[in-house]
This record gives sequence, C-alpha cells and structure tokens, in this order.
Amino acid sequence: MEDEVRLAGPDDIQREVERFFEHLGRWKRPVFFFEKAWQPLCDVSETQDEVIVVIELAGVEPSNVNIAIEDNRLAIGGIRREPPTAARRLYHRMEISYGTFERRLPLPSRVDAAAAKANYADGFLEVRLPKATKEPPKEVEIDVTTRKPAE
Repeated sequence: MEDEVRLAGPDDIQREVERFFEHLGRWKRPVFFFEKAWQPLCDVSETQDEVIVVIELAGVEPSNVNIAIEDNRLAIGGIRREPPTAARRLYHRMEISYGTFERRLPLPSRVDAAAAKANYADGFLEVRLPKATKEPPKEVEIDVTTRKPAE
C-alpha cells in the first residue's frame, strides 16, 4: 500500500495528531452528522384561557416549518438552510446551526387543536392554543350479567 503511514515513534504520532487538528480547523462541519444536532429554543407558558408557545427560528423560512398536535404534544419541525454564499467562505467561527430540527413539547393543559393559531414574525414563531373546555363527566349505566360456571 503506497498511502500507508508508518509511525516509528512518539514524535511521529504527535506530528500526525497535530496535522489532523490543523486540518480539522479548516473543514466545515459535515451536514449529515449535525443535521439534527440543533433544537430551537422555546418558551411554553399559559394563561387562564390558552397555552402559548414561542419558538426562536431566526433564518427559517415559514414555508419550511411544520406544526402538529398529537397526544397533547406540540410537534414543530422544519429546516434552516445555509445561505448559498456559505460554501464560498473561509469560516473563522461557525456557531449557527443549519439543517433539520424537531421539537416535541408536552403541553401543560388539554388544548383545542382545531382552534390553534400561529404567527411568525421577527424570527419567532408564536403558537396560541386555546384550552379545551372541560366536559362534565358522563354518567354511563353498565348492565351486569351473570353466568353460571361451566360444569
């Protein structure tokens, strides 16, 4: 093998490790590894009438956001795409996460999912979920039958 690296001693190992980390600083994060590595920050609060969820989604197009309510959980997912110019830049610091995201937030009260409203402005998505009206417990009559044991 022509590409095989043979290390003769500790100095060779140290040199290879230093070379690795030197190149690591120049590489861009591989998107496939970090795709679901970020979760947008959120606040969940409630009033007497509604549950309010605010999610920080700066740089995310509203058309790239999906919202659903399942089992009294708010599911929010989507994607923040890198700007097209990002590939041509030499980064000195890269702290903004890109790729897909997903949050599943338990809601503190039962909500009326059909009446939910969402508004996206200034990089924040606000979801307002009216609380479900409490239904009085239903009284159900249950017939009790008896069977004779089989002999």
